[in-house]
Amino acid sequence: MSSPAGGPRRTRPLAAWLAPSIVAALVATVAAGLIDGLAHVDQPADVAVTAGFAVVLAAPVAAVVAVVTRAALAAWRPRARVAALTDADGAAPRLAGWVVAMAAALALVVLSTNQAVRLLARATAWRPRTVSVVLPGLVLVAALGILFITPALAHLGARGFARLERRRRRRGLTPRLTPRRIVGATAAAGCALVGLAWWLAVRPLTRQLDLDGLGFVAATVVGLVVIHLTWRWLPRRRALAAAAVAAATLLAGAAGWARRYDPTRLLGLWGGDGFGALAIDALVDVRAVRSTVPAAALRVPRRPGAPQRDIILLTIDTFRPDRLAAYGGPVATPALTELAAHGAVFDLALAPSNVTRRSLPSLVTGVATPRLRGRVTGWALRMDPRHVTVAERLRAGGYDTIGLFCCEGFWSRSRPTGLEAGFSDLVIEHDADKLVAALAARLAARPPDAAPLYAWLHFIELHEWAGGDPDMSPDKRRRYDEALTRIDGSVAALAAAVAALPPARQPIVIITGDHSEALGDHGQPFHATDLYNSQLRVPLIITGPGVAARRVAEPVSLLDVVPTTLALAGFEPLRHPLADGRSLEDLVLGTRAPDPDGGGAYAAMVTDRFVRTTRRALVRGRWKLIHTDGSAADELYDLRADPRELTNRAVVEPARLRAMQAELATQRVLDRMSPFWR
Repeated sequence: MSSPAGGPRRTRPLAAWLAPSIVAALVATVAAGLIDGLAHVDQPADVAVTAGFAVVLAAPVAAVVAVVTRAALAAWRPRARVAALTDADGAAPRLAGWVVAMAAALALVVLSTNQAVRLLARATAWRPRTVSVVLPGLVLVAALGILFITPALAHLGARGFARLERRRRRRGLTPRLTPRRIVGATAAAGCALVGLAWWLAVRPLTRQLDLDGLGFVAATVVGLVVIHLTWRWLPRRRALAAAAVAAATLLAGAAGWARRYDPTRLLGLWGGDGFGALAIDALVDVRAVRSTVPAAALRVPRRPGAPQRDIILLTIDTFRPDRLAAYGGPVATPALTELAAHGAVFDLALAPSNVTRRSLPSLVTGVATPRLRGRVTGWALRMDPRHVTVAERLRAGGYDTIGLFCCEGFWSRSRPTGLEAGFSDLVIEHDADKLVAALAARLAARPPDAAPLYAWLHFIELHEWAGGDPDMSPDKRRRYDEALTRIDGSVAALAAAVAALPPARQPIVIITGDHSEALGDHGQPFHATDLYNSQLRVPLIITGPGVAARRVAEPVSLLDVVPTTLALAGFEPLRHPLADGRSLEDLVLGTRAPDPDGGGAYAAMVTDRFVRTTRRALVRGRWKLIHTDGSAADELYDLRADPRELTNRAVVEPARLRAMQAELATQRVLDRMSPFWR
């Protein structure tokens, strides 16, 4: 019969059994969180906040892992199983047989999974949904087959090892295959094989994996193992437990305080590196924090008396201008040619970067690529929520905003990247014609007295022209031109939808690209590899009411699109440090003559898990400088005399080189300035 005091007495053994795992989880995550914070942030308060979020996220997981691991070991009783497989004289040939058989089975599972993935990738042209359905079945069949043969392999191995041990007995030698040696050799061989596999096969592939926070995980695992192994010998375990609880509570309190009273600090730490930033991302809805910013903080001042025009921005992925007839190219794209004939055509417009995840965020925030903060997720950049898009600014200024985009990976309300911010109406559809049809329906339904409109469309089809095959033969390159022709049909449908609007609601249409496509120039098939104009130069065509029909020879940047859009919408353009670039309104409306020797552009490649080298390009007038970090030799090109950038003039133009290098040094100082309101 139990007494009221019996309950606590029964729980004491359980608490004593759980204590090592809980204390180990707290100590390991607190230590790992502080190390991670010190490695990635500077201010003591930021270290405490990031470490606090790391502990809140990781400590329960670490405790569960430790408890489950210890429970599994207790259930499997590895010591008893090893003893059962050990002979009376200390030899363990049956254990050795099972170890070899299990190692062979594991290798077969890995090999069969690898081959199944490769087979399905070829058979389905890498359709992830099909692969995800078929692959588990193939792996299960392979695993069952391997499981069926593993006991036979273990039996054969045990017989062979037993024969070797009998020979040693007849010669009066001690057993060689003892449990200690087998376990030690297995651990050493496993570590060596894992290290070799990592170095030769896995490491080159992990460059495209997000391994941020791996150091925290490794430190936590080491802490868990060390504390569990030394628990029985640790002095003053209660004091250690109390200190671990106190430290974890203080750090968690710092995280909670920042979440409640200093959300801007969280937004800044979210865009950083390390496990603490990942923990903030997992535990805090940063977009919800961002939504608390009042509209007044996003709105830019109106220009008295300036008209508020409807504006449509069309960005076309992987858009190379010198293939278009409007730019002297061989592809007859009548819709684009017609729009260019009635608008401003910029002969030299450069994207802020050579890859979508860097260029589009810069294009819609006006912030130069090196100053963008965020985290690469999939192929996209999840922007720091403190960045403000032009759609957000226009919406705060009274505009209706519609976003019509190709891809969930870049625009999504469920997995926001920041590119979707500011749109009251969001349409995700891969097909360009369907995007245009959706916009046309919305334009037709708008009343004449509706608020001014800002719409952004993005077409992806041109990006898919090669299907990933880097073959740059003439026949293959022709596919790019064929894709351009199809895109021109979608542009024609957009032009027809715009033409159907009443004269008072005719919008200004801006057509450009996120980056270009090398098509074999400088030895590159696609993009994201260098900063030559074959990957940076894009079309820029602006047409609509009040736009002067002209060619603009002055170099410009797509960083100029945001200030230009704001100016055409009747607002004051943003200035540095909130944004980079300049308004092109005077060139668009024809109130200023182009200056071919003036103007300029700035572009950059930023290292991430897909890009291994940082590069910067600066254009001033006819001259272009390309700087590669880690390289002592800069490149200098005369774009007017050498538009394909084939002759590096750095040696023969030393004065010009020094002047451009000085300008780039000034630009790099500007890059270190924060674009945020705080």
